[in-house]
Amino acid sequence: MNADHRQEYDLASAAAERLRKEGFGGAVAVLQTGSGIPAPELEDRRTLAWSDIDGFPNATAPGHRGALHHGTLRGRPVIVLEGRLHLYEGHAPAHVIRPIRAIGLLGVRRALLSNAAGGVRGDLRAGDVLRVTDHLNLQGVDALAGTHDPRFGDRFVVVAGRAHCARLAALAEESAASLGVPLPHGVYAAVHGPTFETAAQVRMLRTLGADVVGMSTVPEVAAATQLGMSVLVLSFVANPAGVVEEGASAEVEVLEMGRTRGGNVTRILEEVVARLPETSA
Repeated sequence: MNADHRQEYDLASAAAERLRKEGFGGAVAVLQTGSGIPAPELEDRRTLAWSDIDGFPNATAPGHRGALHHGTLRGRPVIVLEGRLHLYEGHAPAHVIRPIRAIGLLGVRRALLSNAAGGVRGDLRAGDVLRVTDHLNLQGVDALAGTHDPRFGDRFVVVAGRAHCARLAALAEESAASLGVPLPHGVYAAVHGPTFETAAQVRMLRTLGADVVGMSTVPEVAAATQLGMSVLVLSFVANPAGVVEEGASAEVEVLEMGRTRGGNVTRILEEVVARLPETSA
């Protein structure tokens, strides 16, 4: 059943007001961590569990704590969404985007999103970080479908050329170069999950033009773009898509790769924050 986004606006705006009262306002950006990717260390950090915010569904995916932090990073106030919601958990599409909508309604204008993904392109290796330039929505749903509320923005959201901000992309390139971290770029394909891709599906994704594949992020990109937020997406290549080490589960492998090698994603995002203007606009 499609969502009534008029009700979603009420829920997201109430959550935004709660965050404002808790002192979460004035952030220059929101950073969202993907599976196993370490959250940045914040000064003067205050934390709220999602379960403490009315209207925020509980995160159940491994590696997604479901916490929201506010503090200072490289001298600038930020919000960190530690974890995210996924369609494969059983959440409705509108529920998946409720946290990013609340933060957008709080007045945050930049979304720096990360995820763990499988490498589809042949030259990508486990541990690589890829800057997403475009995406394919293969999840079978659009999180913005349903009864429209113009307070969120336009019904027909134009993501082509808008959803992945060129200005933030340039900052990411500068940041990665300053750290000595290669930053290839490419297309992220979002599938529903939770089943990992077969070898045949990986070949299909290559034919469609995908470079990495995951089970998230595209709903948040659409919601943030509708709200007029600038978006940057970094994908951490946790494994070659369709390949899992002998005797390992895909879930454990992804989380372990994020824990041991996902720090480059966090480092790049920290450098991007350091290069942002000191205002939230």
